[in-house]
Amino acid sequence: MTGGIRLILDQIGHAWGDLTVLDGIALTAEPGEVMAIIGPSGCGKSTLLNIAGGLLSPSSGTVRIEGAIADDCLNPLTYIFQDFSLLPWRSAQANIELVLEDKLPKPVRADRVREVLALTGLTEFADAWPRELSGGMKQRVGIARALAVRPACLLMDEPLSALDAQTRDLLLDEFVTIIDRAQTTTIYVTPLLSGQ
Repeated sequence: MTGGIRLILDQIGHAWGDLTVLDGIALTAEPGEVMAIIGPSGCGKSTLLNIAGGLLSPSSGTVRIEGAIADDCLNPLTYIFQDFSLLPWRSAQANIELVLEDKLPKPVRADRVREVLALTGLTEFADAWPRELSGGMKQRVGIARALAVRPACLLMDEPLSALDAQTRDLLLDEFVTIIDRAQTTTIYVTPLLSGQ
């Protein structure tokens, strides 16, 4: 797995028409750091993440990347979204391999898929169809697919929100372990939970 990069958001502002959703936001995610952006629905968390990932241009401010991106990195900024986005006609292994097709020779792809299946605890479910997997296992396939491209920075937009509380807590613990092993800079967006 790759080491992380430094992702710098400097005085980010954004408006949707007359509505200012971000104003003067500054943060730096250090190499290998896991950063959480927590807040209530509608406060601009996903907008900030989309700006960080280059999916949306800010109204003001700049986004910079510092540090060398490893040669084996196929996609420097990689997303994991709220939904699982698995193709139902492809096995777990084939869903992961999808992001590597046309980028790596078949033997290298196979090795990479085996590596991330093991990292996410899915080796014995490699041939399972999405319909045969629990919600938590589907999200692990999504995480494995994102890690397969060896991203320099992983951007996660409420990836556990569709899961029940118990599964979410278990998968969050696993996620921390997986990301720690991968040493990827990670920005994790999550809503403010009740009781926090």
